Amino acid sequence: MQQHREHDLPDPGFDPADPASVAARRAEILALEERAAAMIASGAALQLRAHAAAYDFGHALDVAEGCAESAMHVRSIANEVALVMQVSCGVAQGQLALSSKAQQDFPALAVALDENVVTPAQVHKLVEVGFKVNHEDPVEQAERRALFVEVMLERVRREPLPPQALRKAAERVAEELTGESIDQRHARARRQRRATVEDLGDGMSIIRVTTDTFVAHAIRDRVRKQALAIIKARQKPGDQDGSGSASSAPESASAFGAAVDHARAGDDPALASELKSGVDSGAKSAAALDERSLNEVMSDVVADMLLTSDPMGNSAAAGIQANVQLSIPITTVLADTPGAGQAPALLDGMTPMPIEDAKRLAATAPAFIRVLTHPITGAVQAVDSYKPTAAMRAFLQARDVHCRFIGCRQPAVRCELDHTEDYQHGGKTAVWNLSDFCKNHHIVKHHTAWKVRQLGGGVLEWTTPSGKIYISSPEPHGVVFRPSDQLFRPTDMPRRGEPVHSERRERARPASDGPSTRQDDTTRPPF
Repeated sequence: MQQHREHDLPDPGFDPADPASVAARRAEILALEERAAAMIASGAALQLRAHAAAYDFGHALDVAEGCAESAMHVRSIANEVALVMQVSCGVAQGQLALSSKAQQDFPALAVALDENVVTPAQVHKLVEVGFKVNHEDPVEQAERRALFVEVMLERVRREPLPPQALRKAAERVAEELTGESIDQRHARARRQRRATVEDLGDGMSIIRVTTDTFVAHAIRDRVRKQALAIIKARQKPGDQDGSGSASSAPESASAFGAAVDHARAGDDPALASELKSGVDSGAKSAAALDERSLNEVMSDVVADMLLTSDPMGNSAAAGIQANVQLSIPITTVLADTPGAGQAPALLDGMTPMPIEDAKRLAATAPAFIRVLTHPITGAVQAVDSYKPTAAMRAFLQARDVHCRFIGCRQPAVRCELDHTEDYQHGGKTAVWNLSDFCKNHHIVKHHTAWKVRQLGGGVLEWTTPSGKIYISSPEPHGVVFRPSDQLFRPTDMPRRGEPVHSERRERARPASDGPSTRQDDTTRPPF
């Protein structure tokens, strides 16, 4: 990082020692950002209409000349647009076609973009997901897509969601509006699974594997657990063998593990000699400790498993299995056949997945967590578990679903519990003083000027450093959570005169390992 001396820094334009000056400069910067965002949105709306007009112009000429299939006029105008935009013709043609379809099927998005209600990136995600809302009747399809846009624009006005978080929310809405079930779409999409490699330069590449969503999440879960086990088992700095020197000299010349090196060396004598030379030189070097990061180890674990089917040849990673968390509404489980508009099964509480796959996993899972919900509102009422777990943690994971920072969708299972009112300042360890934050936003909350306040029922009020207020509501919206007495620690039970929460008996069940499935019981009455 480049270092600056004090006299090299430009004039900041405000007095850092004057709070009023700092606040005024911050407001000025944010106002500038808002103006820039509005200009970008307006420009994107204009470009969307221009792209649609260009495509419609070329398509009309193609139809008039009977060459709509070859789309020669569309290609022609796309080439000119590509020169203006300084992109390839293929990219320009794709953008023209997409803009025309978006303008035709989602006209309200262009208006919202022009009014700076949504950003260009948000529009892209909404159009992408909106095309999943299908129906055999064109009139009905148009009405459903218009309703989809109306619902999602209201969601954006209520909460500023980044594009990826908005896509997660949009997929749930689209799933209930489409006339084509996710199982039908999944069967078609599975025919597109593939493995590709993209070279990045500097001797590095990305391998991409398109596969079933729950398989992909399970693979990452298992790889991460194996990597963590390897990191935990590896030699730490300062550990020495009996001779007084570090005993962590590398056993192979690559990051893929000894098993891969030996396998490759056996096929190539020259490579064997090179590897041996590398190992010898490594042994002579100063105590080469394994200092790989978690991401590096995960990458190497994947490479080892694909090349040798042996996870790093390290016993610390043996026996680790993947966990997949699913939410399955009980009405969906009991249905004989999956249908359109049916409440979907959700991976990590957010991503719709094929119902039949979810039901199959639920039927074979040795353990699952039951989430009891209100039969009308869908509000989570309580949680129990067949697997011994902290009731508070289970309740909060079911309530929060994801990190509760505005727009963040890191699954709650990978988050940290945070005391809204600091424990060291007298905050209670109770569900009404806890929420799930990912590590990054946990740090932001504690070490920056962002502030959060519990409003009850799991609703959080965030205040930005500039004073703006945003509300984060748990999924689904409008839920009021009433924890049972077992969600409190004995020392945290309400005192006499304090509000008494609803009570429910919790049954302890034997522990079991393996995949866990979460099931929503929408047929039970509210507690």
